[in-house]
Amino acid sequence: MKLWRVDSFYIIAIILLLLCSSIPVFSQVEVKTSLSQSQLDSLTQYYNLSKVDSLSIPERLLHVTSFLDGAWLSKQDSLIYIGLMRKTKLLGQIKQYDSAIFYSNQLYELAKQNRDTIYMVKAYTKLGIYYRRNNELVKAFNHHNKAFKIARIVKDTIRAGRSLLQMANIQTFLGDYSGSKTTAVDGVTYLEQTSDLRNLAGLYHIISVANRVQKNYKEAFKYNTQALALGKDSVFIKTIGVKNILIFKNTKALILANQGNYLEAIKMLKTLASDSIVQRDQREYARVLGNLGYVQWQEDKNNEDSEKLLLTGLEKQQEINDITGSITSWIYLTKYYLDKDKKKALQYAEAAYYNAKEQHSLSSLLEALGFIFKLKEKTNEEAKEYDRIHKKIQEVNQSNREIYAVTRYENDKLTNENLILKAETARKERQQVIYLFSSLFIFLVGVLVFYLYRQRLRREKIREVYNAEARISKKLHDELANDVYQVMIQMQNDQNDPEVLDKLEEIYHTTRDISREHNSFRTGEEYATELNGMLSSYSTNGTKIIIKDIDEINWQAINPEKKIIVHRTLQELMVNMKKHSHAELVAITFKKTPKGVVITYADTGVGVAAEEIIYSNGLQNTENRIKTIGGSFIFESAKGKGFKAKINFPN
Repeated sequence: MKLWRVDSFYIIAIILLLLCSSIPVFSQVEVKTSLSQSQLDSLTQYYNLSKVDSLSIPERLLHVTSFLDGAWLSKQDSLIYIGLMRKTKLLGQIKQYDSAIFYSNQLYELAKQNRDTIYMVKAYTKLGIYYRRNNELVKAFNHHNKAFKIARIVKDTIRAGRSLLQMANIQTFLGDYSGSKTTAVDGVTYLEQTSDLRNLAGLYHIISVANRVQKNYKEAFKYNTQALALGKDSVFIKTIGVKNILIFKNTKALILANQGNYLEAIKMLKTLASDSIVQRDQREYARVLGNLGYVQWQEDKNNEDSEKLLLTGLEKQQEINDITGSITSWIYLTKYYLDKDKKKALQYAEAAYYNAKEQHSLSSLLEALGFIFKLKEKTNEEAKEYDRIHKKIQEVNQSNREIYAVTRYENDKLTNENLILKAETARKERQQVIYLFSSLFIFLVGVLVFYLYRQRLRREKIREVYNAEARISKKLHDELANDVYQVMIQMQNDQNDPEVLDKLEEIYHTTRDISREHNSFRTGEEYATELNGMLSSYSTNGTKIIIKDIDEINWQAINPEKKIIVHRTLQELMVNMKKHSHAELVAITFKKTPKGVVITYADTGVGVAAEEIIYSNGLQNTENRIKTIGGSFIFESAKGKGFKAKINFPN
């Protein structure tokens, strides 16, 4: 029976090799160029210079371009990722949005090639941001929606919620308050059970603003209160940001004014205006002054301070070139002078109109044109402009709604379409469907039986190895313990013999190491804790152990046999490090991928030349262990450059 197992394994292996050799993709594997230490140091220097704030952005762009050139040549995708992330950010800061979009597309194509969903989402998010800054709002909305779809599929709730926040912001900017409210409410469902309080508060704020504009003041106040409630604790204030909390309070004052509670609104705005944090932020300070002047005028049309506050707020906004804030102030002043001085009102309405046109703010354009129509005789040209903008904003909002509607309801729509199709063709295809599903069922049952059989054999083999190791461990531990006892007796006879003392210490440490290498461990819920404890136990004053993202892996979804292999493999690496590498720093990183788990090991030990590596030191056993669970074990080392290993296995 054992001979049959071995023969069948080799037959299957040969068949798989023949199949692989017939597929072109296996013969076109791209080989990455390893970097020398000097090259790596040079690239690191370029990257660090690109982050120096004291340098001009063009200088920093030159440095990150040099970094990217080296990364592309070496075909190191991880370096290319961070280089493109840095370059797009710098291009965005100097408003070169077309270039930022170009390199964001490069980032996406690389991530798509590697099936790296994290960077695909990041690339789509960047494209959404730069298209919005470039006033291409439909494209911006579409790319944020694509980021949301991927994040939703891979169950990254935080990134999904953040994408919906960006989409809701675009809809608010376009005046589509019903659409923004719907999108933001969906975003809340993704973030309300997470620690991302900053973006959750942002979603509450958008819902509050939408309800305020739609005159649903009770709902507006409710969601504004929820946004502010997240900032009650000092820790949460730091997370959400003091500035954001002040913005929420500003909105609360406007809601109170809309409800007719002018005195409380004025009191709150005056408190904000006297706040030192607000005063240091000129943009927010100008906004508060403008709102205070406008609310005071609403409360009393003859208020003497209103005009001064409105003009002061506008002046500060123009000093810092805050065009968006200035448009709001011009609208306020238009309303203020509407019945007092129509000439001034028209000047401010036209200022709001021309600047909104420059900013492509369609909703502000419509509002400004509405006042212009009231203040002077409507011309055909202005009427055509009004109709054009009104139609355009309706088209953009409709397009955005349709983009998200497809994503939101695509599963239901596909299900309905399939039901209709099946209903129309049921009589013609019933026999064919039955035959197909019967064949598929038989095939799946056969595959399942074969898989379970192979898994049982594999588990038995792993268990045998595990139990044998445990027995050997106990035996060696007991024997060495007896040796310790004998040497201790010998030491009592001759306490001044230094060799006896050295021997005693040597045997004691050997005993402890063997026990640690082969002791049993649990593979249930406590597995991650025990694995972390095992790795950390090798930390000493001379060796620092860094363990990253071990809790990011869903260990409960991995079967016990694989957990045993992972534990023993990492233990073997740690033992080798302790005995041979003498490393000062060891880093073990865990990463979840769509197909499985990748564990990266790296130390700063003495290393060893490739031709000097001797497999008898345990590396051969380690590689064989990983292969039994369908994984791979790749390592590299050089004298004086430490030791690196990469373990990859399927879930």
